[in-house]
Amino acid sequence: MKQYLAFDIGGTQIKYGIVDEAGNIIFHSLMDTEAHHGGLSIIEKVINKGKSLLQNHFVEGIAISTAGQVDIHTGAIIGAGETIPNYTGVEIKRLVTEALGLPVEVRNDVDCAALGEQWLGGHNVNNFIALTIGTGIGGAIVIDGKMYSGHTFSAGEWGYMLVEGEPFEKVASVSGLIHLVQKYKEDRDWTGKEIFELYDGGDVEIKYAVDIFFKHLAIGITNLIYIFNPEKVIVGGGITSRGEKFLNEVKQEIQKYLLPSFYKNTEIVLANLSNHAGMVGAVYNFMKRRGA
Repeated sequence: MKQYLAFDIGGTQIKYGIVDEAGNIIFHSLMDTEAHHGGLSIIEKVINKGKSLLQNHFVEGIAISTAGQVDIHTGAIIGAGETIPNYTGVEIKRLVTEALGLPVEVRNDVDCAALGEQWLGGHNVNNFIALTIGTGIGGAIVIDGKMYSGHTFSAGEWGYMLVEGEPFEKVASVSGLIHLVQKYKEDRDWTGKEIFELYDGGDVEIKYAVDIFFKHLAIGITNLIYIFNPEKVIVGGGITSRGEKFLNEVKQEIQKYLLPSFYKNTEIVLANLSNHAGMVGAVYNFMKRRGA
């Protein structure tokens, strides 16, 4: 069975591993991104890790999922946020191909996560949108079974859309939640896990902040449902480790803003591939683009 070397480049960590053509993860690990060193340094880390892994594994090619806006044809970063400095303009596909001598395909990380869900997530729909809720908020769109990338490969960047006058990811991401909590509670380095533990325990100030967070998240998702009328909204990212409890909290809030006819016809679900969706989706993207 054919195997591929996969990387999933995030602002904090780079996941990597060997994935076969059926989507099975043969081996996986991770390393720190050290994003403060800049985009080229990150690709050097990828190349060095690739050289090491290729000594012991035979692969058909290299599949890369990454933060940022990616030209899917050239594999270059055409836009990136502040998380990874000096990333815009980095020609990932060319650099990795030249260094490792193998075919390379590169795509945006949320697009890859959505492709992974489409391939192996068992959702059985042809029209869906995906959201990842973590440090920021990312999105992807599948219409009639095909990923919609937009004119400049930037469709689904709804972390930047405005919700009550603020960027969606500023008020409805995990970092947005932490920022909210710091307004009402002790200003310290909170984690999402700590916040929800206090929320479940009935802490009044925490509950106030989390309720605002859910309101903003629900308004954003409601707007997306009105725009795309998808069969499903697939929600992933670190915050979904809360599981069905989180999903029910979001759905309960969405019902306050979404017309019943839309709510009845749109299924809101959690992503099924968890932390490996980016790597698996990157391999699926590679195989689709290479006709494998």
